Formats: sequence, C-alpha cells, structure tokens
Amino acid sequence: MNSSRRLLILDDSVTQAMQLRLLCEGKGWEVRCARSVKAALAEADRFTPDLIVADEYVVGIEREEFLDAVAARVSSRTAVLMMTEDESTDEYSFREFEGRIAKSSESRILLNRIGEMLAATSAPKMVADPKFRGSRVMAIDDSPTHLEFLAGELRSYGFIVSKASSGAEGLQRLSEESFDCVLVDLIMPGMDGIEVCQRINQTRRLQIDPLGIIMLTSQEGREDMMRGIEAGADDFVGKSSDTSVLKARIQALLRRNLFEREHRRVVEELRSKELEALRAKAEAESAEVRARLAGELTLANQELECSNRKLKMTQMHLVQSEKMASLGQLVAGIAHEINNPLAFVLNHLFTIENALASAAPEVAASVSGAACAKFQKARVRLDEMREGLDRMKDLVSNLRTFSRLDEGDLKTIDLHENIDSVLRLLQYKLQDRIEVEKRYGHLPPIDCYAGQLNQVMMNLIANAVDAIENQGKIVISTRAGEGEVLVSIRDTGSGIPEGIQNRIFDPFFTTKPVGSGTGLGLAISYQIVQAHGGMIEVRSRAGEGSEFTIRIPQKVKLAAHETETVSA
Repeated sequence: MNSSRRLLILDDSVTQAMQLRLLCEGKGWEVRCARSVKAALAEADRFTPDLIVADEYVVGIEREEFLDAVAARVSSRTAVLMMTEDESTDEYSFREFEGRIAKSSESRILLNRIGEMLAATSAPKMVADPKFRGSRVMAIDDSPTHLEFLAGELRSYGFIVSKASSGAEGLQRLSEESFDCVLVDLIMPGMDGIEVCQRINQTRRLQIDPLGIIMLTSQEGREDMMRGIEAGADDFVGKSSDTSVLKARIQALLRRNLFEREHRRVVEELRSKELEALRAKAEAESAEVRARLAGELTLANQELECSNRKLKMTQMHLVQSEKMASLGQLVAGIAHEINNPLAFVLNHLFTIENALASAAPEVAASVSGAACAKFQKARVRLDEMREGLDRMKDLVSNLRTFSRLDEGDLKTIDLHENIDSVLRLLQYKLQDRIEVEKRYGHLPPIDCYAGQLNQVMMNLIANAVDAIENQGKIVISTRAGEGEVLVSIRDTGSGIPEGIQNRIFDPFFTTKPVGSGTGLGLAISYQIVQAHGGMIEVRSRAGEGSEFTIRIPQKVKLAAHETETVSA
C-alpha cells in the first residue's frame, strides 16, 4: 500500500463510506473513516491526512468553521473535497485546496477528482509564522468574489478569518468579537473605508491590546494612502499585490503589536517594582527610626547580657584549665610514686614464678600429696597476684596518659585497619552475644598519633560492649567530610541518663560498679581527640542505647607534649 497518500472520509452513512473506502484503497491510498465532524477532527489530528472527503450534509451549516479548524489544527497542506447533493457545484471554490463534487458523480470521475486534489496538496505552499498561526483577522469588502478569495488565501496561511460585506457590518462584528487585525477596502458604498478607519481608531484607543488596521485599495495613489494613514490605518496595501505581500504586511503589523504589548508589560512591571521598592524603602526607613528611638535601651541590655555570657564562659574556661592543670600534676605525682614499687614487685614476682616453676617437679616427687597441693595453691595465688598487679600497671599507664607524661609518633594511617585491630583485641569480650556491624565509607589516609587514636577506639568500643548486658548490637560507621573524617559507634545498650550526660567526660566519673572502671577512659579519649583538633559528640537516651561520633581532621598538628597510648 502507498502510505504516502492519506485520505479521511467524513460520512454518517456506513455503507457509502465503506464503498468509497474500498475504491480509494484499490488505488493504493491509506484510508480512515469518521461519522461526525468532531470525530473527523480528532482523527485528523492523529492521522494527518492529505485530503478529507466530507459529506456536505454531515458538515452542515458549520462549513466555514470546519474548514478553519482543518487549516488551523491539522496541517496547512490538508485539502478538503466537499461531496454535495447539487450537481452544479462540481468546481473548486475560492478557498485554496478546497473542492466540491456531486455525490451522484461516477466512481471514475470521483477518483479522478480525488487524484487531482492529492496532486495539488503536494505543491509547495507558504505558511504563516508559527507564533502568528491562529491570529484572528477580519476582512471588510463589498465585493463577495474578492472577499471570498481574500478569506481563502489568508486561511491558507493559517489565519482565522471572518468576513464583513459592509463597513457597518464590520463595525458591529468588532464591537462583539476580538480581532488582531482588520482589512478595510477603501472604496465601499454607504460607509467608505476612510470613515470605517476613523471609527475603529476612536474605539481602539481605549483597548488594552492594539488592533492593527490595513487599508486595501485598487488604485494605490499617494493621496489615497495619505488619507488612509490620517484616518488611522497602520498600513496601505494594493489589491493587485501578491497575497504573500499582504501576508507579510499582516505579520509585520502583528509583530509590531506584539512588541508593543510586551513593551507595555515590561514598563508596567518595572513601574510596579519601582513602586514596591519605594514602598519598601519608606517602610524600612520608618522601621529604622522606630527601632532607633525605641531600641536603645534594649541594645544596651543585650550588650550587657552578651558581656555577662562572655565573662561566665571565660571564668568557666579558667576554672576548667586550673582544674585540669592541678589534676594533671596530682595524677603525675601519684603515677610516679606508684610506678617504682610496682615495677619492683612485678620483677620479683617474675623471679618467684620462674623459681617455683623450675622446682615444681622436685617438689611433686619429694613431698606428700597434701604439701604438693599447698604448693600448687601458692602458685595459683601468685597468678592471681599478677592479675591484680597488671591492673595496677594499666591504671598507672592511664594516669600517665591523662597527665601527658609521654609522647607518640605522628603517622599516616588507614583508620579502618586500626578499628579492625581494636575489634580483634576485644573479641574475647564480644564472644557470641554481641553482633558488630561495620558500615565503612571511603576514607582518605589521615595524619594522627596512631596509638592515641587506637586508645580512643578501644575505650569507646569497650564502653559499648559493657553497656550491653545480654544480646545486642554495635554499629560502627565511617564517612569522609570536608577536610575531616567521622567515626560513629552506636550500641543497643542501656543508654546514658540525660541528667549525667554533661559529666561523662569528667575525670574519674563512671557509672560502672566499684572496681569495674577508673573513670578515666572517656576523659582521656576526649583529651586525645581535642588535642588532634577534633571533637566527640554523644547522643543517648536511657534504655535506647548511645551513639558517640568522633570528628578528626585529615591533617593534624599536635602540640609537643601529648598523651601516651594505653589500653582501655
């Protein structure tokens, strides 16, 4: 099938439409049918036919509206062939690409006429600028022939055209409907074009949207042109001119009117903004005066309150600094005094353990069973003594770290590896009751004191483990921020009561039972992170677990004296 030629048949008779469809499809044309004007227009929008064969009876008195809709909505290259009951109408109308043929015509004649119409639609045709397509134009002319020809030409360019056969009829239509442009014949009986232009010009001054007026004449004399311009016409075109010239003049006039509307809109918008700015300026000045007159006392009070807050903050910082300095000196002295005898006891304990271990075979062979049991019990007690001494050693290390007695080495590390190493060390505490979920993001290497940062991770993870009594879960998340890395340690433990959250970083403060904690873990961790230029944030609610978030810069510059890495 030759799908390049498309036909749409508009006929309410299914039998006649089917007969015509079979004839056309026999010629290789693609055919669709519709039974109403509404259905035909909808089908034409989807199908885009080259020719619409319409029953004039179905179209009815809305013939002009139907042709305008086809020209405006479907395609500028779509032709219409009207099938009429009157055999004398077998000729083309004034409207371009519109034909008429009698229903009683033979099939051969009907197919020839359809072929002619299809051939005519393939010829190139000028179309209107898309932005002016659908513009409403009224033509006023006392010549029915020229009026019909002019309306047909303008419709073929995409304009919606109304016709008036006299000046009075044209003025009446203008008072009832809205148009973008009006074409007025200069010479008409009764009311000529000059009087029509004068009356239109008087009324359009009151209109918001300008109406373009083009005077049409067959003489094109200078005197007539001046009379038309003085009467209010915007342009003067001879009837003998090519219709493409008229189309160009209409588009130019519409373009000018469009520019005037846009210019008026911009001017109104600028004027509105200017008035709004002046109003806002006046209100601001008035508010400023009121604020200056009524707010001087308030400003003084605010300055006083601000000074008081700064003074309290300064005092608090000074007290805290003195407190930490004094405490550091005290802790350093205690740690030093304990460390020497502790080392002495540990060394001798090591010697005793080795001696007893070497003598164990001889004792077992030479003494009685009861004496041997006492010997073994003494060795067990020595092991318990070592466990207690190791705890004292850890306590001393914590005290020395808190007092900043030792330093570490600045290194570039992969933080994920350090966290994994801490988890391996704490595996004995996790056992099978606590699930650890790692949500690692992409982290760049960071510069830090690795041992100290390990101690922070050790303290926070160990505290999370201790907070979970039975089964639970610990989630460790990491991500990179702007110039910093963030580590979050969240547990499903018992949580921290709100009333003591502001004390958890104080030295020696602990919620653990006596003998289970020293109260230095979080204090040392806070001190280490702060020395790295970072911070620790905590979010917790009793019974719902806790979350500690550590923020550490990627590049860290530490002071010359820092804390030593010790286990939690």
